[in-house]
Amino acid sequence: MAVEYIHHYHPEQARPIKKLALEVDNIQVRHSNRVILQGVNLALEEGTYACLLGESGSGKSTLLAAIAGMLKPSEGIVKLHGEMVSSTQGHWLAPEKRGIGMVFQEPALWPHMRVLDNVLFPLKSRGMVPDRQRALALLEKMDLPAATAERRPHELSGGQRQRVAIARAIIARPRLVLLDEPLSALDHSIREEIRTFLRALFREEGITALHVTHDPEEAFDLGTRIGFLGAGRLAQWDSPEGVYRCPATETVARLSGPVRFLPVMVTAVDAGHAHLSVSKDSLRVPAHPELRPGPALLALRPEAVLCDSESGARATVIRAQWSRGRYLLELELPEGDRLLSYSATGRMGIRYLKIRPEDAWCLPPETELTAEETS
Repeated sequence: MAVEYIHHYHPEQARPIKKLALEVDNIQVRHSNRVILQGVNLALEEGTYACLLGESGSGKSTLLAAIAGMLKPSEGIVKLHGEMVSSTQGHWLAPEKRGIGMVFQEPALWPHMRVLDNVLFPLKSRGMVPDRQRALALLEKMDLPAATAERRPHELSGGQRQRVAIARAIIARPRLVLLDEPLSALDHSIREEIRTFLRALFREEGITALHVTHDPEEAFDLGTRIGFLGAGRLAQWDSPEGVYRCPATETVARLSGPVRFLPVMVTAVDAGHAHLSVSKDSLRVPAHPELRPGPALLALRPEAVLCDSESGARATVIRAQWSRGRYLLELELPEGDRLLSYSATGRMGIRYLKIRPEDAWCLPPETELTAEETS
């Protein structure tokens, strides 16, 4: 299997390649003539915390189920730490033998057991020595006091129950942890708090994780690798910076942060850059590797648009939203196109815009990318 170890669209400094904890090669899942996953390929290095983003029905949970052994893929290979655990050539390792920990949206704790016994359950079920000290240490790292260990699940808050579920998932030092929307049922403040614990705990334990979510903020906060699933295909698998600065498609750009698009005409492409014009200004901007001269989209994040210039393209502020110490402005150009920009003031009225070429990104229309994928 060919595996990408660098950003898809811009070079990354050479670095040592760690051993792979997970390899997924050309996984396809079909059900009743419906294709749910189409040729998904990804690889996770040991100790990586990766997040998989996608809208409902994109196939995220199906991919986790295929990796965990809860369903057999129609085609493709799954390897854990180099060991073949699933293939259409007859390799199959039962879910309970794969050494995978799992965390779901609902904690699914045993209601009749104490918290401590819930955490120790994976050890007991595998015939391993129940390590009480490790269980208590994990609970402490999740900010659950020692007294919590003696309580029953119904005596805990939703956030506390999910922390117990996370401790249970890693108590046996699994080879991989799969997390399926683990924070989506919690309040926003609790989600932020648990993300802090997840980051610290998984880094300290050195455990590899694949975390499914529909929340871009969650994915970018936690993930050292981020993937985007859409219509059963993996559109991009990259570092957070690579996804944000160089999105593979228009949909990935929209899902990965605030962005607006300008339709442009590319006159030439050279050395990974596109030549184009915006409001009579000639620009040379970083470009998608499949971009060719002709119609294209210029993706502009707020930081790519300067709106406090004394000259430039004339635009009107139509919305000003206060956001963490600055204003996010939406501006309308005379042609009707709209852009976003950050500003120290929320002043309405006329602004003059300039584009920072190094922060822009030019890509083909999504219809062209889709046609190439399916041809």
